[in-house]
Amino acid sequence: MVEQRSSSAEKSHRSWLIDHGSFRDLQQLEVDVHGHEITSVRFSHHQNGIERPLRDGAAFVITQDALFTALRQRCRDVGVSVHEDTQATTPIIERGFLRGALCGDDMEIRAEYSVIADGANSTFGRTLGTYRRRDLPYLVAANGVWRSNLAATSTVNIALDLTRANGNSLAGYGWLLPDGDNSMTAGVVVPSTVRDVESINLRQVLDAMVSTHSSRWGFDPDAPLELGRERRLPVGGSVGPILGPTFVVAGDAGSTADPLTGIGVSGALLSGRLAGEVVSDAIDEGASAPLQKYSADLTSALGQRRRIGRVMLPILGHKVGRVALPLAAHSTAVADALLRSTFDTSLRG
Repeated sequence: MVEQRSSSAEKSHRSWLIDHGSFRDLQQLEVDVHGHEITSVRFSHHQNGIERPLRDGAAFVITQDALFTALRQRCRDVGVSVHEDTQATTPIIERGFLRGALCGDDMEIRAEYSVIADGANSTFGRTLGTYRRRDLPYLVAANGVWRSNLAATSTVNIALDLTRANGNSLAGYGWLLPDGDNSMTAGVVVPSTVRDVESINLRQVLDAMVSTHSSRWGFDPDAPLELGRERRLPVGGSVGPILGPTFVVAGDAGSTADPLTGIGVSGALLSGRLAGEVVSDAIDEGASAPLQKYSADLTSALGQRRRIGRVMLPILGHKVGRVALPLAAHSTAVADALLRSTFDTSLRG
């Protein structure tokens, strides 16, 4: 496995939300992880808010470093050689087939079959012919981390009062994740279907959101521990092709992030597991035919969410969305419907 990150790199304070489906994938992969359990979700819109309880084990928060460390360790446990701080730069193509990658100036890694998982920009994937469909929507997102004296809370906050720099309301949502220790990860997500999306400064949107909610959640908005860059996130199967004769494409590189929430870890774990299964079958059979199952398996698992996303994102980007979304902070019925349909979260019965 070639990984551009290094476990010895500077510590990241960022945390991720793991839902019940992702946790099931981690268990199936026998990855040993523990996190901060989330017991409720609160929808807020200005001074209004509704908090809804979740089923036991529905979600937990884990730090990025802890998750990556656990995944690396599991790889090593099953005999995988992990090349950290190494970037695959150039595909090795022989007779039209991908047979590995050049890494930097002096390393060549050969592989009969490959899984491409180099993120939303996927420069390696693009050299193999992947592209994003321009007729399908995407999301733009930005996030950061702040030290918080309320990080032990077990509630995730979904902010439905995003604003543009001029103070006008903006479709999309913000989120605040407590890590159970001393930090709060916060971010904003906006669909590409909103008017003038390319001109929106998401850092300003994030600043306004955290300033609005910082006092309630116990942190100083002017003292971030870490700020991520603004990202364009392909979602809902908008990137293809996701397989070739000797490779498959997984994670954000294959646009597996949820089209409604922008949560990428769920699709990354799922697609990674499915990719591993078809590659393992191909190795066992000595033929590439099992790779052809990958696209169908991924569609079977994510197809419904993708169809919902392609219908809902244009609506959310319209004025109707700016009016309808905040209703979740005013109505229990709307909050529950939003949790079940959009965030795919299990409510307590």
